Amino acid sequence: MTINSQTIYIFTAITFALFMLLESLAPRRDAGGELGARWANNFGLAALAWYANAVAGTWLVVWLAGMPELQDLALLPPEVAQQPLVGFGLLLLVSEFLGYCAHVGFHKIRCLWPVHAVHHADTGFDVSTSYRHHPVEPLILLPLVVPVVVLLGVTPLAAALYRLFAVAITVFSHANVRLPEGLDRVLRWFVLTPDYHRIHHCSDPHYTNSNYGTMLPWFDYLFGTARSRPYAEQAQMELGLEYWRAAKDMRLDRQLLMPLRGIAAVRRPAP
Repeated sequence: MTINSQTIYIFTAITFALFMLLESLAPRRDAGGELGARWANNFGLAALAWYANAVAGTWLVVWLAGMPELQDLALLPPEVAQQPLVGFGLLLLVSEFLGYCAHVGFHKIRCLWPVHAVHHADTGFDVSTSYRHHPVEPLILLPLVVPVVVLLGVTPLAAALYRLFAVAITVFSHANVRLPEGLDRVLRWFVLTPDYHRIHHCSDPHYTNSNYGTMLPWFDYLFGTARSRPYAEQAQMELGLEYWRAAKDMRLDRQLLMPLRGIAAVRRPAP
């Protein structure tokens, strides 16, 4: 079975279409009156970040997994690493731990926060937020995944399945979709649900600096960074940041320049 960049394009397009349909049928929150302009800016930024993350990243990960020259570097026995489902599970678990640590770092390290803040500056929350990252961010994260693929020695199929799963969960966790409270309570033990991850996008820093999981919530539970809010509050909870809330801040050009503006503010001495 071969999974290439074209497969990623098609899978991502279908995933987006599915959850956009679900958002229209069962929205969790009011989409607001500026949806068209917001989507235009978000998807413009997402196109740049998504290509680096989902397409270029997938190609690199799958290519490395298929290089026989790197097999000698693998730490796992071949009979273990060559099983696609085992390789997928190990790659997911290790990458999620590294992703959790990196996500905490983006929030805690002052020079990195302005890059990641582009994602949090969105005052809405739906599928268009999924890949609303500054293009620099996935390039910073990609080097964390590459050594994992090489050292685990997983198959190209396992690496590709991992990337497809990442696309699906990323879109799902940002979808403006209403899940029954009981279903959400069960699912959030296994994957990031929209209600679980939306808390991370709350404008209150107490919640912004929590729920750091990128696909799975397990390390939040393990390290005590999981937060929750009553189910009824989700519909009215203020999203985004305490700053960068003006309509002009949502323009594509302003979003691309946000890290430079933020880093300048970080470096500026306090009065």
